[in-house]
Amino acid sequence: MNRRDLLKQMSLAGAALLMPSARVFAAPEDYTGRFFITLQAAGAWDVSSFCDPKVNQSGEPEINAWSRTASIQTAGNIAYAPFGNNAAFFDAYYQDMMVINGIDAQTNSHTTGVLHNWSGRNSGNYPSLTALFSAANAPELPLAYLNFGGYSETANLVRYTRLDDINALLSVLRPNVTPWNEDNRYRSDARLQQVLAAQQARLQRLRADSSRLPRQEYAMDAYYQARENNQGLEDFAAVIPASDQRQTRVQANTNVSSNLLEQIQISLLAMQSGVACSADLICHGFDTHADHDELHGPLLGHLTDAIDYLWTYADQQGIADRITLLIASDFSRTPFYNSSNGKDHWPIGSAVVMERNAAWGNRVVGATDEAQNAYAINPTTLAQDESNGSIIYPHHVHEAMRRHLGLDLESVTTPFAFNNSETFDLFNPSLST
Repeated sequence: MNRRDLLKQMSLAGAALLMPSARVFAAPEDYTGRFFITLQAAGAWDVSSFCDPKVNQSGEPEINAWSRTASIQTAGNIAYAPFGNNAAFFDAYYQDMMVINGIDAQTNSHTTGVLHNWSGRNSGNYPSLTALFSAANAPELPLAYLNFGGYSETANLVRYTRLDDINALLSVLRPNVTPWNEDNRYRSDARLQQVLAAQQARLQRLRADSSRLPRQEYAMDAYYQARENNQGLEDFAAVIPASDQRQTRVQANTNVSSNLLEQIQISLLAMQSGVACSADLICHGFDTHADHDELHGPLLGHLTDAIDYLWTYADQQGIADRITLLIASDFSRTPFYNSSNGKDHWPIGSAVVMERNAAWGNRVVGATDEAQNAYAINPTTLAQDESNGSIIYPHHVHEAMRRHLGLDLESVTTPFAFNNSETFDLFNPSLST
């Protein structure tokens, strides 16, 4: 049995490590597989002003102020709202995306919405898609699963790593380099090797202690292997740009200072370095109960600019053709304004899946009516079908994503099946709604 299979079986047994969430595994070889990234638009985005556009209806409350003077636009087969920076985004990427509309989160609660949309269930203990992906593909990587906030349940399959401070990360990856001058060292190289050798010898003595409990033994062995094989992390540290070349926070709107670009940069560098295979990115601020257009428009523009940066930077790193990106939110916002010119919570939302040169791209599946109520969709044909169809729920999206990513065939997924569920053929390039 190789080490990867052993880790998978131990994960299925629920072996929870007695280590912090940022504990590292040692990678025995370079990772050459696919990467999976989620982008969580936290707070509930307004899909009626994005990928499921709605115009005002005569005699009904106003849905969107932009539709007073503008109409719904299209890029290829994908309709979008002329709002924020949508035109540049959809014109550039419509061939690489599938829009899934009419997803019913069955809640107006942020807590339940996040849980449902990012695990596929509206009750706890199911792992994120990102956790499943990293557990199935490369649990041994030093930083297999990166998470910057939002939903991050692992169900003890893997450990996620939170990278909130690049300088703190560098101090861990390069412990002998002084933070105030990268040319300075705390110790000479010879003395550092003596210290490392002494630490490794101590670990060997501790590992030889036959009185250790099984959980302690597993944690100690993993820690030993990580200390013994840290070249991958050193390679990662070597490609992290100098501080003046790193992405920094930007003021996305008057309320939100976002580090999304930094999240993207560090995640792609970790993937390119072969130390990570998945990441959860997050952009806050979409819960616009007041001044909706003034806040939501710039924030959507920031979101789409960041997605453009993700693909551009991935191209520069030579990994764009290995990435699958899922973009979604808690749920959506009402198809009308409240008394504060804001929009409140609405359960019917959307998701966007992106890949370079996707055969299933330039498609929309799922649909809603003029008031953003979900239509029933035939799981086999994806056509609207009130008689034999079903509303699309988050578990349908997760099930389709699992099949697309090959996770349905992995043993780590077996305990987390979605029972009594229709199978929507979302990634069939010949079908659309």
